[in-house]
Amino acid sequence: MSAPSAAPPTAPPGRVSPWVWAVAGLAIRIFYRVERIGGTLPRGPLLLVANHPNTLADPALIQATAGRTVRFLAKSTLFADHVVSPLIRRSGAIPVYRRMDPGVDTSRNVETFAAVRAALEAGEAVCLFPEGKSHAAGRLEPLRTGAARMVLAGGRPVTLVAVGLNFSRLARFRSRVTAVFGRPFEAEDLRVAGAADAGAADAGAADAVRRLTERIEERLRHLMIEAEPRLDLPIVERVDRLYTAARGVSRDPRERVGRRRLIARGIEALRARDPERLAEIVARVDDYDANLGRFGLRDRDLDREVPVAAAVRFAVREGALALLLAPLAILTLAVFAVPYWITGEFARRAPDIQSRATWQLLAGAVSYPTWIGVVAATIGAGAGMPAGLLSVPGLAVLALGGMGAVEREVSVLRTVRAFRALRRTPAEARAALHRQRAAIADVLDRAREWLDEPARSAVNPASPSDRPR
Repeated sequence: MSAPSAAPPTAPPGRVSPWVWAVAGLAIRIFYRVERIGGTLPRGPLLLVANHPNTLADPALIQATAGRTVRFLAKSTLFADHVVSPLIRRSGAIPVYRRMDPGVDTSRNVETFAAVRAALEAGEAVCLFPEGKSHAAGRLEPLRTGAARMVLAGGRPVTLVAVGLNFSRLARFRSRVTAVFGRPFEAEDLRVAGAADAGAADAGAADAVRRLTERIEERLRHLMIEAEPRLDLPIVERVDRLYTAARGVSRDPRERVGRRRLIARGIEALRARDPERLAEIVARVDDYDANLGRFGLRDRDLDREVPVAAAVRFAVREGALALLLAPLAILTLAVFAVPYWITGEFARRAPDIQSRATWQLLAGAVSYPTWIGVVAATIGAGAGMPAGLLSVPGLAVLALGGMGAVEREVSVLRTVRAFRALRRTPAEARAALHRQRAAIADVLDRAREWLDEPARSAVNPASPSDRPR
């Protein structure tokens, strides 16, 4: 991109269609278990900068958790001749013309900068992904300078907020995703410093852009769990669950993100400096997991004490609920088996892991409403048009309510299995598993030097300068 310092402000880009983001927000919250960390976003001109691990799911997630309407920068090739082009245009997105896209005229980025400037001067919120591309590396890629130039070339102060998007499983239905919004910050000091260097205006401006880009990168890193998603992230999550259970520390999302961020850094440091030690820790965890599996237990089960009276109350309560929820869950699975299968088959054709969730979201957004229409039409053909029309909202409620019923009944079955496993596990075996887990936690405590940060930072997902409120 080239900075459009001479470009005059233009009218803000096209209107944002609320229904587009309403549907996208509903879809993202159905597909993922969404968590949000951080304070309320400030009003007025705001530039959000986020990592980009999950293609079109990332804007939907940010919009669903931001608390105010946001415009996004999207690659220009999405605005025409693409399956999502109608949605992209109606979302109020601003096209960006990337060198990596074939046949794109990058000189048109003057229009991009002008549109962003107009939106910010109108007091809107704009979001861009400064890595410049979506990827599933699990670590922050080198940032482009566009965000910094947009802020420093603007005509009025702009507030910035970094957003870390942390997916536990990019493409798994109902997996957890945590959006971490950092503290707002500004760059007026860099604007003033760049303007004051009158003897070398170009050099001063370039230095201000570089320093702001580094500032954005630092703040983003403090909000992200940087770990390769297929190999390293499962280890990070496993170590955290084990340590949390062994030490009884908080499961609060804010603290969990902080611990996992530091564990990920520790694994990376050990892999570089002491791979044998890392292999030993992983082997200890694997051996412990194998011993847990022998008795059908999980970490949290070891600490459970379930009196018989409590078990009876649980059985009576959940048994009564199961009379209602189990048929609802079975009916939901039966009615929506076809669109569920179609969505899964469509997602398996995605070109890469970071596109799979987007393909599933798009396939689900088409197949489920279409299937509801087909079922409603069938009902209407057999029982009359009024019955068919009334079945549409009923089927929608069944889909959402049935999903909740399935999840609850699955959770109940896991609890029952855990209770039975505990009853079958000898006290000596439980004590041995406790000792094995505590020994691993001691190893992790002795390895605190990996983390290169004071132990007190382990409970915060950001540095003091950018800690979510």
